[in-house]
Amino acid sequence: MQLIEIITNELTDVDLSLTSPLLKTKLLASRIGNQELLAWVSNELNGYKKQSDLPDYRKTTGEIVGDYINGTNIINNHVLPIPSFDSSFDDQIRAFELFDGIEPLEQMATLYTDSLLKPFTQGQVTIFQNLLIKHVNTFGNFSLMSAGVRVPAGALKRVLNAVRNQLLDFMIALETEFGLEVKIETLQSNKQKITTIMNTTINTNGDGNLVNTGTGANITFSATINKGNQEALKKALLENEVHVSDAEDLLAVIDTESPLSSTEFGPKVTQWVYKMIGKAMDNSWKIGVSAAGGVLGKLICHYYGLQ
Repeated sequence: MQLIEIITNELTDVDLSLTSPLLKTKLLASRIGNQELLAWVSNELNGYKKQSDLPDYRKTTGEIVGDYINGTNIINNHVLPIPSFDSSFDDQIRAFELFDGIEPLEQMATLYTDSLLKPFTQGQVTIFQNLLIKHVNTFGNFSLMSAGVRVPAGALKRVLNAVRNQLLDFMIALETEFGLEVKIETLQSNKQKITTIMNTTINTNGDGNLVNTGTGANITFSATINKGNQEALKKALLENEVHVSDAEDLLAVIDTESPLSSTEFGPKVTQWVYKMIGKAMDNSWKIGVSAAGGVLGKLICHYYGLQ
């Protein structure tokens, strides 16, 4: 099948954009009826919409930087001395993920040669400001104006190289298994074998975990939280020493949006979770930071009927 050879040749020419071989791979996936390959290549071309679908090679962690006023000094793009916590939580707040399609990533790779910045929301900036005021030497008029996660621009190249190398490995494996002269009918009748080849050459894994809901989340609640039962949710929050005003803040927004996936909450609930983790950081919520995310994650998942 000539299409496999053409794609392979284009992938080995590093001066060519990845868009062309990906489009041809999309055509190949459509012709042979392989939905797994079609979904992956479509996401790479168009960009990923859901965090839970994002492959590991599009994820990294960076350093937290910000612009702030401290006394009479104005400091820009400075690494913030955020205290280190357990590794899983550190990874969450320093997470940097690339959702864009291949063409925008290639354009960004030519424009950004130093670093990339993912800005935090104003609510997150406030959390970090309060944390710095409590734990770092600051002057009376300290104000954190903006903050975000910074990674080297080389992260873009690593994503592009991962896509190129994985797709090339897949095409070489197809060629080895079926030969260059394979007929379309042969590929169509070997869907499962092709899917197996894909699973061993292309990394499509993504976890999308917003908060830790696994071990170490010392959750306690005596009432069963049925889906949509705000009274039971509030009781469970209070049993875990969440202040009544914070519990009511969650209840005010939790029904105004739906989870984005089985592991990712909506933006308002996510912002509330970050606020509570900030309180765990500064000890205004008497719970360990490592357990905070797990407690909240489990309670909210029960409320949404996700567990």
